[in-house]
Amino acid sequence: MKKFGLFLMIILFASAFVNAQPGGRQFSPEDMAKRQTEQMGETVKMTKELQQKVYDLNLKYAKKSAEMFQGGGGFRDMSDADRQKMREKREALNKEKDGEMKKLLSADQFKAYEKYQEEARQRMMQRR
Repeated sequence: MKKFGLFLMIILFASAFVNAQPGGRQFSPEDMAKRQTEQMGETVKMTKELQQKVYDLNLKYAKKSAEMFQGGGGFRDMSDADRQKMREKREALNKEKDGEMKKLLSADQFKAYEKYQEEARQRMMQRR
């Protein structure tokens, strides 16, 4: 669960950095949810119905995440205390999402989901 939280935090912070840079790709919450769902589908085998439910969940949390980053400038512009508060909010949001995702997926699917998260986190770390 901690790995999932770290992974989501990395993805969301990375997306915030991309959005903060001129000329960078800007993803709407809908785009982010679609990408996450498609990428998950490569590892987690899902029916069309389940895919829609996962998309809806990803969209819900992409919107919540986008709200967290609105108006406050960039992550780099924050004080250490503000960054820590943001991390704590992200971790709480990730735990909440994990709980809901666990209810949607079977045990095997959730294991595959955790594997997907770990692989994505490693890809993110390699790009740095």
